[in-house]
Amino acid sequence: MTLLVAVVVVVTGAPQSPARTQRQVVVTNPDNYPSLLYINSAAGRGQHTNTSGSPIFELILYPADPSPPTPRHALVVLGGGEATGTLTLTQEAPPTGPVHIEGVISNLTEGKHGFHIHEKGSLENGCVSAKGHYNPHMRNHGNPKHLERHVGDLGNIVADPTGTALVNITDPLLTLVGPRSIIGRAVVVHAGVDDLGLGGHSSSLTTGNAGGRVGCGVIGHA
Repeated sequence: MTLLVAVVVVVTGAPQSPARTQRQVVVTNPDNYPSLLYINSAAGRGQHTNTSGSPIFELILYPADPSPPTPRHALVVLGGGEATGTLTLTQEAPPTGPVHIEGVISNLTEGKHGFHIHEKGSLENGCVSAKGHYNPHMRNHGNPKHLERHVGDLGNIVADPTGTALVNITDPLLTLVGPRSIIGRAVVVHAGVDDLGLGGHSSSLTTGNAGGRVGCGVIGHA
């Protein structure tokens, strides 16, 4: 499948004679997955509609009249630490529909615990092998409700006095298909509270200062 995309780059010059150039980009997608086109904003003064503060635009391209999407499912069995449990992930309308995560996690201390998707699906040396948060857009750590966040930032889960947390999260940035799929990556539960990037700690903008890792599991096809 070949998609033809017209990209218009507007450069603001003198007020009376703004410069306008038009470029055509051909994106070839032999696997029939959505194609990703990244555009870095040009140096100098310009106009664009990206209000997130990031210089990177992501365009997800897919057929104008695709077949009805097939729901995708994934499963996580947590181990690698004190916390245990099973989580199911569902994407009803891939590739761009939200992913819903639900399940029960046990053996936690009462209160809030940071809950994230991490980059690597490797648990060879325990949860530390999962590396950092999944962050393909190279942004700061933040609140899952905000634009400035890692893709893997899912905030906190809350454990009751018995140490049990019910997980019920729907996130619009996660996907189970294509080049940004979280399949094969890891879910990690932390010992402490994720400060959502607002704590002022030296690690607030990288990890949310959520402390050690008390449970983790690799995301696999269900």
